[in-house]
Amino acid sequence: MKAVRYYGIHDVRFEEIAKPEPAEGEVLIRVAYGGICGSDLHIYNRQMFIQNIPETMGHEFSGTVEAIGKGVTGEIKPGDKVTAVPMVTCGRCIGCRSGYPNTCDSLGFIGEVRPGGFAEYISMPAEDIIKIPSDGNLKDMVLAEPLAVALNICELAGLSHTDKKDRLAVIGAGPIGLLTLILARQYYGVRRVDVTGRSQFRLDLAKKLGACLASGSLPDGSFYETVVEAAGKKKTMEMAAKYAAPNGDIIIVSVFEDPFEFDFNSIVVRQLRLIGCSAYEKRHMEKAVEIIADGSVDLSGIITSTFRPEDCGEAFARASAKEKHDAKIVFDMQQL
Repeated sequence: MKAVRYYGIHDVRFEEIAKPEPAEGEVLIRVAYGGICGSDLHIYNRQMFIQNIPETMGHEFSGTVEAIGKGVTGEIKPGDKVTAVPMVTCGRCIGCRSGYPNTCDSLGFIGEVRPGGFAEYISMPAEDIIKIPSDGNLKDMVLAEPLAVALNICELAGLSHTDKKDRLAVIGAGPIGLLTLILARQYYGVRRVDVTGRSQFRLDLAKKLGACLASGSLPDGSFYETVVEAAGKKKTMEMAAKYAAPNGDIIIVSVFEDPFEFDFNSIVVRQLRLIGCSAYEKRHMEKAVEIIADGSVDLSGIITSTFRPEDCGEAFARASAKEKHDAKIVFDMQQL
């Protein structure tokens, strides 16, 4: 089969590899679409997370069940539309034993610690499979994984349908920031959501998706009950602390590439809460599939470019460009 493989910094290749066979308890999936995630760019640009080189990349995907391995019981059958939880956990640490595998001490993802979804086929544990309604759009469903992250952010921020929050700021207008904006405004009814970022393309998109303000900075003197830090830089953490209202929350979802010093006095003086967000739980992905399937929110502007997997070099270069002209780039694996 064909796959997009990582060989080193700025070195991704489209090549032939062996087709997997579903082991006992696994499900073989014919991949339809795969989305490039920010963590894929950390691998591409900095060789972060990756444990095996070469490795098949990608952890955001959707597809159709091709075959099931021995011991797979339940409702999964060939022809089902599916996605899957891509986390790889140890099952032994305190996070796993407490029922929060997303906080595993050795948390990894397919495409980093085992073969990923930028391939014609992928074999996944049956317990990680999430069924998609038969009429579900597989291209839209590639967004289920990043939407699950946004759902976890919103849950940690205490957003609800009954207790409406007034003001939320999103720092970072990448896919996670934009999906958080969509959920906050369209699903949870937050009255004001402001977005700041560096890409004018993404800021313009944020405005179309419901942002009350989309700008390169937040207004001086403004304060927000919740600030979502989704950019991963020293200055964006400082910005989060500056604009969080007293007794407010800062939800940190970024992966920070570089260490930095930070003055925590601003946190103490305003009595702010710092809340880390590590991916999601399976229930968040199940909810994401449900939301996409029933059309609860409008995600039509998020997928902005579709590439053939053989053009993976161009796709990753475009996704990594300093001047962004995309929100989410996906591979159409059905062309193989």
